[in-house]
Amino acid sequence: MHVQFVKKSSNQKIGAIPCTTSARDTCPKACPYAGVNGCYAEAGYYTRLNWDKVSSGERGAKYADFLDNIGKLKAKTLWRHNVAGDLMPDSKDSENIDSRALDLLATANTGKRGFTYTHYRDNAHNIKAIRSANLKGFTVNLSANTIDHAIKLKRHNLPIAAVVPIDHGNETRTIQGVKFITCPATYKDEVTCATCKLCSVSNRDSVVAFPAHGTRANNANIIARG
Repeated sequence: MHVQFVKKSSNQKIGAIPCTTSARDTCPKACPYAGVNGCYAEAGYYTRLNWDKVSSGERGAKYADFLDNIGKLKAKTLWRHNVAGDLMPDSKDSENIDSRALDLLATANTGKRGFTYTHYRDNAHNIKAIRSANLKGFTVNLSANTIDHAIKLKRHNLPIAAVVPIDHGNETRTIQGVKFITCPATYKDEVTCATCKLCSVSNRDSVVAFPAHGTRANNANIIARG
């Protein structure tokens, strides 16, 4: 499974920071947005074409080379893992995270500000691996499918990002005692991952909300509404 490392992203929403793309088969079956169901990576023309090439092995490199690139980043560098794709799956159970691979990534990230999102199920194995990575300084956000799902995931005391309905609104909202902050980059042209940095903060109490958007927003909106 190849991982593509880009030293300076050209994605307008991400900003000019390092970013990566992992092969499509890193995505767990637990993700209900996969394929035509609203996956933003599949909906974006250039993102999808690049993802195809990484998944086929035409672009990207082996995991060890990817780790080497992360290790060489300057201290405090903000970078985003997986514009498309997810964490490496366990070879014995594709619905579990490869905890050793994630630990190696967290180690390579030491002193940097890497962050990502994962749709792997919140079983004991995965939560243990994700918690360890966050404690080591690599922020892994649990990806919630709905607002209710995000509220349930709060029991893990880990950073969370959630897909919410199109009409969720841009204002900060508190639902059942949980604060939801809409990603500023989704409604402010001047804001990017590089300037916002909210998703890289592992000890935040708020959920970052991403209203369903893109060419398949209607499909995603159906799932986000539960």
